[in-house]
Amino acid sequence: MIVAAPDLLVDTIRADLCVIGTGPGGAMVAMLAAEAGLKVVALEAGAFVTPGDMNQREADMFPRLLWEAGGRTTVDKAIRIHQGHGVGGSSLHNLNLCKRVPPGIRARWAADRGEGPLWDDLYDEVEALLEVKDVDPAMVNRHNALLAAGAAALGWEHGLLRHNRTGCIGSGYCEIGCAFDAKNNALKKLIPRGVRAGLAVVSLAQAVSVDHADGRVRGVDAVILDARTRQPLGRLRIEAPRVCVSASATGTPALLLRSGVPDPSDTTGNSLRIHPAVVAAGDFEEPVYAWRGVPQSVECTEFLRLDEENGPRTWVVPAFAHPVGVATLVPGLGEHRAVMQRYPHLGALTAMIHDRTRGTVRPRGDLGVAISYTPDDEDRAELRRGLAYACRLLFAAGARRVLVPAGRAIEVTRPDEIAQVLAVDAELSAVHPMGSVPMGQDPTTAAVGLTGRHHHLDGLWVSDASLFPTSIGVPPQLSVYALGLHVGRQLVLDPSPDRGTK
Repeated sequence: MIVAAPDLLVDTIRADLCVIGTGPGGAMVAMLAAEAGLKVVALEAGAFVTPGDMNQREADMFPRLLWEAGGRTTVDKAIRIHQGHGVGGSSLHNLNLCKRVPPGIRARWAADRGEGPLWDDLYDEVEALLEVKDVDPAMVNRHNALLAAGAAALGWEHGLLRHNRTGCIGSGYCEIGCAFDAKNNALKKLIPRGVRAGLAVVSLAQAVSVDHADGRVRGVDAVILDARTRQPLGRLRIEAPRVCVSASATGTPALLLRSGVPDPSDTTGNSLRIHPAVVAAGDFEEPVYAWRGVPQSVECTEFLRLDEENGPRTWVVPAFAHPVGVATLVPGLGEHRAVMQRYPHLGALTAMIHDRTRGTVRPRGDLGVAISYTPDDEDRAELRRGLAYACRLLFAAGARRVLVPAGRAIEVTRPDEIAQVLAVDAELSAVHPMGSVPMGQDPTTAAVGLTGRHHHLDGLWVSDASLFPTSIGVPPQLSVYALGLHVGRQLVLDPSPDRGTK
């Protein structure tokens, strides 16, 4: 069943397992555990939003699907951190990109942290479950075709992306939920199976702390949230000998730290990567209508060599935003009006880097998170190069000018002016936080083992993007589903809540 916490008639629930978070990692664990016969309760801080509720209006959907209505930032307000909530987590609003962690990165993880999941087998199984396939070339819209044209003109490597979508009509509203239920996401593919097996999902219930004593988990204390204001209405207690935290790469470390979960390695919350991105917008003579069709179907990988330890680290894809999103990026008053009047003619590209900077996550109050992240010099230089690549692609595709958000809009009107952006610290955003509770075989250097089981607190598990030992340099959703499959199976096989192989 799926029930909203304010509708519960009890304030205590007993279960074999409590899963915190219902995104790809948590939903997979909850489904597998329920199908194995465990009594499972999954807590979700967001609401239960069905495709029928997704009305394609930013003002309505951002508060319902995104933390802080899409306004989450680092503590210094310098970087936007885009994260989702709701039954299904970020899979409700993401753009369905599916890429595997490059083999070179996995090999370095194995050498540094110990042999982990059997990634290729997990990927094969998850891709079949989610019906992952190449985007149909007929679904490539003009916006993405411009990236392909620019890359072809420059002789740069590019190609079609792979997505987990079926029955897509190209409405273009992926970011604010699919009203046509074409996303093969956690809500569609995992939650129903779990519910059929007896899984209970409690929405609008945000975990405050993991209760533990004498080295063992005892349960979870949560608050019941008002659906509209998201303010606490009351308390909820889940008594369970096992807990799996899948609250995202920001929510998970904040919850573990708030709960006083022991970590002699001191790694929890101290190694956040965010896959930071810069954006450049091209103004084209002919309308682009970037909001129509599949938002991201083409990638440029000319400067992405992640199998090389010190190779280039920049990935370029179209950056799409609905009107409100675009308007928040454009500075100035008269300048703002002029740019927005050209909205149908704008095409934007984003350059994301495989970052090496380590940020931090800390709890803020009972429910919030405090994210700190300042790119180091090497990452800042890579971001500037990425911005220059995006500008070159836009001009090669036919843009008559390129605009770069950087406090004020920097306008570049000719390719030979691109060099000036190398001196600019453009505005940053991030949609792929990861690596904040990195898994590892050695309990002195990692809080969580390679199975997802916590090294230092019996009965505690983690299953989300927190577990990546480093940035992965590509979208994480496929790998989080794969980790969920791995962790869920290990949890089910674990002989008891308080013993077993870590």
